[in-house]
Amino acid sequence: MRQLLYNSLMITWLIDMGYITKASKSRFRLDYVKAKQWIERKLQDRCEPIIFNSVDKRWGVDRGLVQFYHTVERAGFVVNLYQMEGGAQKQVDVAIAATAVHRATQGHTLVLSSGDMDFLPAVNLITEQIKGNLILFTYGEGFHDDLSKAATDHWIFEDYPELERVG
Repeated sequence: MRQLLYNSLMITWLIDMGYITKASKSRFRLDYVKAKQWIERKLQDRCEPIIFNSVDKRWGVDRGLVQFYHTVERAGFVVNLYQMEGGAQKQVDVAIAATAVHRATQGHTLVLSSGDMDFLPAVNLITEQIKGNLILFTYGEGFHDDLSKAATDHWIFEDYPELERVG
């Protein structure tokens, strides 16, 4: 892995809620606000976390997520919701990849919480062509190995017990 160049203009944390929801079943429950603060301390810079998720327009946002979104927005998170089509998530991966490439061209250090192989072309573009920093921040399982190899670094949630949500 390449050596990280910290203290960029800013850190952008891209959070794929579909990945987090699937990968977190019966595992470590991440405290997002603590994780944001931890990233800022570790990388010594401001972090803008962006949550990407889909919503079924027939039902709207799930009740449990309404409070979660409200809480994280108050802590400085951006929440981007995309309409599902035919019960399937649409636009989320493309939105994450586009945001990642755009922010990388602006000199941001990227933290990506997703294990989806669909991100490999964007990660390669960022780390090889743009020469940007992209840190994969995931669960210890549920990520594609090639994605981890292409990233500048890879942090595992479970390696940082102080980030677990209590209660």
